[in-house]
Amino acid sequence: MVIASVATTATAAQAATAPVLSASALSVMTLTDAGSFPTITGYRAADEASSRPFSVVRMSTLIAGGYATRAVCHPTDLTVTSAVAGFCWDSTDDTTTKWYPQGVTGSGDGMNGTTLYPPCDGCAGRKVVAVSWHSGAGYAPYGNDGLARVTFADVTNGDTGAPYRHALLVEPDGTAAGYHAIASHADGILWYGDKLILVTGGDRDASGAGRVVRVFDLTHFWQMSSTTSGAVGCTATACSAAYSLFALPEVGYYQFPDGAICDPLRNGTAASLTHPCLDSISLDRSTSPASVITTEYDDQGPQGRILRWPLDAETATAPLKPDADGYVRPDQGWTSPVYRMQGAAFTGIHGVVEGLCPNGAPPVSSMPDDPAHDAVIHGFAKSCLHKATISADGSLDVHYWTTTMENAENVSYWPSSGELWVMNEFRGSTDTQVSPPVAYPGDRLVLAIHCPDLTCS
Repeated sequence: MVIASVATTATAAQAATAPVLSASALSVMTLTDAGSFPTITGYRAADEASSRPFSVVRMSTLIAGGYATRAVCHPTDLTVTSAVAGFCWDSTDDTTTKWYPQGVTGSGDGMNGTTLYPPCDGCAGRKVVAVSWHSGAGYAPYGNDGLARVTFADVTNGDTGAPYRHALLVEPDGTAAGYHAIASHADGILWYGDKLILVTGGDRDASGAGRVVRVFDLTHFWQMSSTTSGAVGCTATACSAAYSLFALPEVGYYQFPDGAICDPLRNGTAASLTHPCLDSISLDRSTSPASVITTEYDDQGPQGRILRWPLDAETATAPLKPDADGYVRPDQGWTSPVYRMQGAAFTGIHGVVEGLCPNGAPPVSSMPDDPAHDAVIHGFAKSCLHKATISADGSLDVHYWTTTMENAENVSYWPSSGELWVMNEFRGSTDTQVSPPVAYPGDRLVLAIHCPDLTCS
């Protein structure tokens, strides 16, 4: 479906320069796989070789049926001239408070950037959108960030009525149950070859929060024998994944060398040099080798960092590329002028950064046009996309581009189709700062802007 859009211009199209992070600052930001890949992959292999009551299936089984997307059913608030397509979730996922979407990627990121990922051996490539979710506070007994899942929607034949299913993220652990739920905010995901990479910067109280980058193998989904249990793990007679028909088992993770959680930029606290938070991730295939872009959320000011990390070959078990000493370090970075960054995508010298709108950006449909509430209202965030260009001196020039749906999250650029994907987590809220309080409807969307090389308008 193509959605009509009307171009407008912000009255204050603010522009700023993002300073380059020095080599010394980048050198102390280190990740290690801590030997996790052979250990966890070994647990997975043992589970699959056992008589546990689950089946190992490929993605083709996962995307063959299930739920169905709907045509775009909420205002996009985009002010672009480029064509826009996308979808709404079904009515349950559109409004649920048990799950909140966070990250977006897809088969246009997978393979070599020109070939869509095939969901089984011998299959043709399929156009598949993947979105990560975290559980909400009302999901008993797991609570906020107690569970994480990824949804795979097959939009090959169109965005509307596309089949999709969820897969719970689990970690094989060698216990009697075989595996456990991954507690995570599921901030961002990236599809690279047959690997899915998840990053997180918000798991302050979650078990395993030090595992800031988790890796999954998209050739190994587990089909559960039970969907009637909220438990996660196996008994002698059934394997469950919190009511989900499918689970996606982890194969390894990265952490900071000391195993600590990240030091977030919250409430004006100073940025940690050694423990940056990874609140989003996207793939840039324009570099050689390909690289990943992470962003850091800051709720008080323009301190969040945009970091570029090197990738290894797509066939590598552990996909981040280490230096000679075995540690993975970012090789480029900036301090962003965009408040509350939720995502960024780059190709060549061009990029798009998602975050709060500048003053003077056009009003959006579900928020009052009130200067006192221009950026944030209890639970609302007025979201904008900002264009970014890497200058000859390495700095990043950033300027407002367009508003988008509120509480927008990650972005993902697919070179195979020239699409910039953006999605949001919003499901409705109430502005209690006015009298009487005003309720606003939810507007969860997944949108694709036709934007080859990120140079569209």
